[in-house]
Formats: sequence, structure tokens, C-alpha cells
Amino acid sequence: MDLTGVFILITFLLFFGGMVFLAIQSSRQDIDKKRQIAQSLGFSPVEADSKLTNQIAILYRRPGAQTRYELRNVSRRVIPDGEMYLFDLVDTSGEDDSWTERQAVAIISPHLNMPPLNLFPKADQKYAISGLANKVLVWGMSFMGTHIDFPEYPEFASRYIVSSNEATDWVRGYFDQHLAGYFSRTKMFMIHAAGNIFTFSEMGTKLGDRDPSVISQRVNNALDIFRARKNKIVQGVNS
Repeated sequence: MDLTGVFILITFLLFFGGMVFLAIQSSRQDIDKKRQIAQSLGFSPVEADSKLTNQIAILYRRPGAQTRYELRNVSRRVIPDGEMYLFDLVDTSGEDDSWTERQAVAIISPHLNMPPLNLFPKADQKYAISGLANKVLVWGMSFMGTHIDFPEYPEFASRYIVSSNEATDWVRGYFDQHLAGYFSRTKMFMIHAAGNIFTFSEMGTKLGDRDPSVISQRVNNALDIFRARKNKIVQGVNS
């Protein structure tokens, strides 16, 4: 090999090595930043065991799909009547990893007892293309379960799509006037739930997973949903 060939090879190796180094550094900075934000909000880093991974992964897995999920950058915080987690959910089924959630919130509590459901925001009705967009969303959500409409709560139905792979009547009963009214006052929420666990994130804020204000608000929103569920239970007991 002549000197020119050697020079080109060395240049390529240096460039490739530099790209790998920068990728590793960026990944470390990302992990450190997420950990700092979590700790500032009262969370402690933990290693996700198979039980927690399965509890969360099953909420996202489409019926019949063989998707493999991993939890990364997980932190835990104890709350009254339960525990809360911040987590990244990564789909490792393909050749390249795909991030399904970035610092989403999960709350686990024996007080929840939620039906299997997925809640996803609709496109804003003020846009001309929103009707078509929402039809596409309903079609996409059909892979997660049966679309459930709520004509008795038009404001809620105008903001969110709800689907479930079972227990349609249970889902309808879950979204009573109290909870439907609560969600009618929100925007862009995304929820996956079943039994004693639900996960929460928002549409349009995934790139804010290293923004302390975004994560802090996300935690507060998840707690509000948890409290709304608890208030529903208390109202049911007192009625």
C-alpha cells in the first residue's frame, strides 16, 4: 500500500473512532442528565428487574406481536399508597433500538384497579386536516384494541381516543363523569394502563426528556391522574 492509501486509511480510522467516542460521550451525558433530574425530583436510580419490565412492557405490546422491550435509565420514588418510576422504554426487536418512551412515568398502586386501556390525544379540531388525522389515529389504535367512543362526554371524546383489548364495559364504567371531566380539561396526555399500574407521557414532549421543567410537570400530571382515580374510589365509597 502506498503512502496515500495509508494516509486515507488512517484518516478514516481516526474519523470513525472519533464518531464512536462522541456517541459514547453523548450517551453518558444523556444518562447523567436524566439521573440528575430524577434525583432532583426525589427519585433514586434502580436496576429494572424482570417483573417491572414485564409489568410495563405488556401495556405497550400489541396483541399477537413479538416485540421485545427493555427498560433503561430507571429511577424509583415511594409515594403514599404506591411507588412511582421514571423510565425509558426501548424496543429491541429490530436491528436498531427504537425508543418507545423517554422518561415516561409509571405509577404502581394496589388502589388503582384500572381496566386495560390506552388513551391517546386526538388532533386539534381547529385544523382542517384533523378529521382525516383522527381517522388514521383510530385505525392505528385499533391494533392496540377496540376503539371505545364516549358520546355521553362529547368534550372528552373530542380530545382523546380510548381503546382496549378487552373489558369494554369496564372501560366505559371507569370513565365516569368525574374522570371524563378531568381529562376534558387536559391536552396531549398518553396513558397505558391495566390493573394496578399505569404509565403516563405526553404527545410532543419526548425531546424534552432532559428538560427538568418538562419532567417535573410530567411527574405532577401523573400524580394528578393518580389522585383523580383515588378521588373516584372515595366518591364511590361515600355514595
